[in-house]
Order: sequence, then C-alpha cells, then structure tokens
Amino acid sequence: MILRAGSVPRTEVQSGYPDPFNLGKGYVTYHGFGDVAGLTQFGVALETLYPGKQSSQMHWHEKEDEFLFVLSGALTVVEDGKETALQPGDACCWKAGDRTAHCLRNHSDEPATYLIVGTRAEDDICHYPDLDLLATPQGFTHRDGTPYPKKGETK
Repeated sequence: MILRAGSVPRTEVQSGYPDPFNLGKGYVTYHGFGDVAGLTQFGVALETLYPGKQSSQMHWHEKEDEFLFVLSGALTVVEDGKETALQPGDACCWKAGDRTAHCLRNHSDEPATYLIVGTRAEDDICHYPDLDLLATPQGFTHRDGTPYPKKGETK
C-alpha cells in the first residue's frame, strides 16, 4: 500500500488516562500510518508535540518495543528523571521489558515532529512507576489491579 503525502488525516490526541492523570487534549497530533494501512504487528505514526507539552505520562512496556526518530524541532526525552535534549536525526529505542520509564517534553517555542514505531502486543502491560496506574488489556487499573472507572462511568 502506498500512502501519499496528505492522504493520512491528522488527528488531535485526546488523552485516555483516567482522572487525575488525564492530559486533556491539544498537546499532540498524529498521522496514524499504521492504522490507515491496517498494520497488525506494529504501529507507525508521525506525531507533533506542541510547545510546553508532554507526550505521555512516564511509562515503560512489558511486551512492546518503541522506536522514535526526531524529524524537526527540539525535544527533550526524560528517562527515569534524567532529561536529554534531542535534535532532528536523533533516535530513541526502548526494548520491551526494559524498565526505563520515559516520556517526551517540548521545552521550545516551536512544535517538534517525530516518527514513532511500536509493537502492538495484545497482552502488553504498561507501567507508570510514578503513578498508581497500569494500562492492561482490560483497561486502566491501580497497581493492585482495581480498575479505574471508564470514561463516563461513576465510581
């Protein structure tokens, strides 16, 4: 399948985290190439992180590899609390099971764009070590396994 420039729509991300960890919206947009192409083994997206924003909560995956390649702008990757500046041409790799918690921040005045690629493991568990939060195949839970209410549900 060939995906021509402009053929994959831009989507504004709406944070899926439960309250109080929800990041809202307007912090990142993406073009979901993998979704449009129907890829099942890995996801591929072109993401833009806006100034003053953070890509996600600090996290690591049990069963999913992640790869990031900076295309434009300046990003800061945070790994276990340490910030490292990234420029176009820089890449990050996080192996499945590596407990290095990470996220991206944009401390600049300009949007930053990057390619992100990751495994799609149906049985992955995503850990958020700074929060009482896990992302499981069944949804978001506390570390003890108690589910968070889904959007629209009351406690």
